[in-house]
Amino acid sequence: MAWAGMSSAITFDRMRPGHHREMRPEEIGGKTKKYSWTQTNWEIRCKVPVDPETTRADIKCSIKRRKFSLYVFEEKIMDGELLDNVDQEASSWQLDQEGTDFPPRLEINITFIKEMETQGRNHWNCIVVGEPTINVEWVGTPITLIHPQDTAALKLLKESQEDTTRPFMGMRDPKAIPGK
Repeated sequence: MAWAGMSSAITFDRMRPGHHREMRPEEIGGKTKKYSWTQTNWEIRCKVPVDPETTRADIKCSIKRRKFSLYVFEEKIMDGELLDNVDQEASSWQLDQEGTDFPPRLEINITFIKEMETQGRNHWNCIVVGEPTINVEWVGTPITLIHPQDTAALKLLKESQEDTTRPFMGMRDPKAIPGK
């Protein structure tokens, strides 16, 4: 089971009331005609299938702290404001060959590293504002398991309870101004 500081998303287990379980990234992601995506507490992975003749030179990708654009053969895949801030230095993209088919099946794999952890209904409901959204409300209240000997996490919990202006346990608040 994941303790505070680990990246596995957890939720209440509907099959075993009173218990929780780790979530698979594909449970909190989406799919459009142009791309699919998944997420964990700290990262988003996006896959964009492209034509077999695609090269890196055909791809225009820009990842900024709050903006993302992706064009392939000058066709817009996504372009706009990210739902929240990402670490632009740690976020990346690459063109990968999937499988051993001929002609090769290519896809652009993009990894966004979130600036703030997300859990429960605080997960991103889309990557770029204006793109199709997913329902994250079903995931429920954010859950953080704290080991009784994790003094740093216990201190953060106490501070979060005392100072209601800061995000709970350092997590993203979807109702707050993004990036604050």
